Amino acid sequence: MSEFRRDPLSEHWVIIAPNRAHRPEQFDLESSRQVPRRCPFCRGHEGDTPGEVASFARDRTACRDSQWQVRVIPNKYPAVAGQDQDLPAPPTHPLYEQRAGIGVHEVIIESPDHVLGFTALEDDQVALVFHAYRERLRCLANDGRLAYAQVFKNSGAAAGASLEHVHSQLIATAVVPTQVQRELAAAQDYHHRHGRCVFCAILEEELRAGTRVVRETEQFVAFCPYASQFPYEVWVLPRAHASHLEDTADAAIREVAQLVKDCICRFEVALPRPDFNYLIHTGPFGRPTAAPPQRPWPHFHWHLEIFPRLVKTAGFEWGAGDYINTVLPEQAATTLRNCH
Repeated sequence: MSEFRRDPLSEHWVIIAPNRAHRPEQFDLESSRQVPRRCPFCRGHEGDTPGEVASFARDRTACRDSQWQVRVIPNKYPAVAGQDQDLPAPPTHPLYEQRAGIGVHEVIIESPDHVLGFTALEDDQVALVFHAYRERLRCLANDGRLAYAQVFKNSGAAAGASLEHVHSQLIATAVVPTQVQRELAAAQDYHHRHGRCVFCAILEEELRAGTRVVRETEQFVAFCPYASQFPYEVWVLPRAHASHLEDTADAAIREVAQLVKDCICRFEVALPRPDFNYLIHTGPFGRPTAAPPQRPWPHFHWHLEIFPRLVKTAGFEWGAGDYINTVLPEQAATTLRNCH
């Protein structure tokens, strides 16, 4: 059983999920050496996992047989649970706030074969993975209990992965995560003061300067943010204003998938094949109180953030909430831009 607890000082919601401690571990934590075991994500081992909630064939149609190419399953050790739960014993003081850990935690298995690296996937397969992201967001948006869904990928032990088979995850919760709330509030404030989307303004400046751009495509731009928190951090934004990934057309889904793969390929050329994370910030399922009901929302712009795990978060970062980055974003972009 999981629950949400709210810190009265930082206002962060924390998910308390003791069952996550029982996850299987396929990485040697001392050496990050991959430890061979029977893989529950490979084709033919479907019985080792919870029953699928969705699966997709090569042509992007739903399928319910062994011909799946991308399979979506409930996480066996979920941070949040789909069924309604009773709250545990109430907190001992009114200062503390808690809620039942209602939500959805899914695993997106990105290949039926035992592929270890995202860049080893064919372009069609990568596009199918992003198609699955979009379809799951569209489906979960209809669940009135849910406010937000975070799609993310942990690749490698240093990035938080416990299984080596290529996969990503989705956690949908009844509360909008604190970081996303702050991003939404800042974006809405900028829009109120300047009458335009802050992400569109950032994109315009990055394209004008050019020094932090890694790669451009017809519909997307990848760049190292001006105030990157991590070395070689890359953001991917659609050129046209768009607030929700689930509204993205098929052609654009394929394009962004290939661009993300290209960026990670550049990491592997420039760096010693680092572990990495990527995450997608898309608009919440509901509509903001100060925005009109139509989409896209005028103040928010969905985007994807990728960062290789080259440094460890240490005392200053934990204590101050700010980050120390040892690589200039302009130099990082130059290095990645020159990788082929």
